[in-house]
Amino acid sequence: MDIETGKKFVRERNYIDAEKIFINLLQKGENLILVNYFLGIIYFELQKYKQSKFHYENSLKLSPNSKEILINLAYLEQSYGKLKEAKDIYQKLLKLDPYYIETYYRMYLLNPNSLKEQNENLFLEIIKKKNSSLHERSLANYLLSKLEKKRCKYELEIDYLKKSHTDIFNKKKNYNLQSNFYYQNIISKKFTQITFSNIKKKQKYFPIFIVGLPRSGSTLIETILSSNNKIKSLGENSVINMAILNQVSHKIFVKNLDKKNFHFSIDCLELESFVSRKFNNLFDFNEKVRFIDKTLENFFNIEIILNLFPNAKFLHCYRNLSDAIIAIYQSLLPTLSWTHKLDDIINYIDDYIKIINYFKKKYPDKIMDIKLENLTEDNKKISKEIFNFCDLEWNEKSLSFNTNKNLQIKTTSNVQLRDKVKNYDYDKYKHYKFILSEYKKKYKWI
Repeated sequence: MDIETGKKFVRERNYIDAEKIFINLLQKGENLILVNYFLGIIYFELQKYKQSKFHYENSLKLSPNSKEILINLAYLEQSYGKLKEAKDIYQKLLKLDPYYIETYYRMYLLNPNSLKEQNENLFLEIIKKKNSSLHERSLANYLLSKLEKKRCKYELEIDYLKKSHTDIFNKKKNYNLQSNFYYQNIISKKFTQITFSNIKKKQKYFPIFIVGLPRSGSTLIETILSSNNKIKSLGENSVINMAILNQVSHKIFVKNLDKKNFHFSIDCLELESFVSRKFNNLFDFNEKVRFIDKTLENFFNIEIILNLFPNAKFLHCYRNLSDAIIAIYQSLLPTLSWTHKLDDIINYIDDYIKIINYFKKKYPDKIMDIKLENLTEDNKKISKEIFNFCDLEWNEKSLSFNTNKNLQIKTTSNVQLRDKVKNYDYDKYKHYKFILSEYKKKYKWI
């Protein structure tokens, strides 16, 4: 096995097999910079902090000025709440290359107050440079939008956000086309017309699926639950989506697909085999461990999941929908291709409303609604209700997750959640009525 095979496994999130390849290469002493770097990535994904840091630092010893290794090491520290360590690395990066836009972006996520007025000209320079990549321009425009927001110049903020999202979309325009097609053209229109075969009646798993929209409290819920040592969080892994697409992609991508008469069938035995294999690449997948899957778009798959895992519970996180539109648009979520245009965001949310309401009526005992505003206003009360719904024993330690240094938080909320849970400004949309007004006639929920 060679490095390219190992990289392929990493891309496929097959971390267990990737680990074996890179450990073998490490023992052979081959390409130690790259091998240690990828072992750092693998152990980060497997939530093994010490091993990840060990290999990143070994890689740095051989390449001390590698910006890529340094930025990954900083992100590792940040995700485990080691904010001083992360800050120190960012300061080193600034000295190493003051034009490295990734540093400014990561520093902003670490501490929004790190964004300074004097950086504005640098960001503008990066945008104007002919050799700047789409990624670099996107981050520069994004940070300029944050400067305008600080100045309360919301129209200028949106102008820069549009430019940032356009660059990401152009870079990622072919990303996730398959799943987008599946979601928008199959499930959202035909979700009541699925047939199942080879359904297993005995069930040994009791998984928890967190579903809903981004920026709606899902990471907070995941973090509270993860304080229970009997629970393993798998984060946003997309395994269920991959399993479904593995079965139906050959039907979806035939020429002249008849969408009206499309027959959507799922072989549960085949699905379980695929899911088990993929989950085993993430952790020791067995009935003794309750796991959390935080792939938010799994609300599309509730029917399918319940045929695969009849004991599954769903925690549906939501917030004021106008706020959700703005919060999503103000974030950079490059892997979610629908988040880069307001039209796409609103169409997606419209589908989401129809689908989640349908499943809530069909499976009322399987889905618990959790409103972000309520969760932060009375964290203890709602947390107890969550534990009760999931048939878990409540413990006061569940509210002390912000002090748990062994807890990995990978999303952009990782710094925010290290602080005590507090009420947030939920009226985001009030400053952005100028962009939402045109949608109000068509979408009554705005």
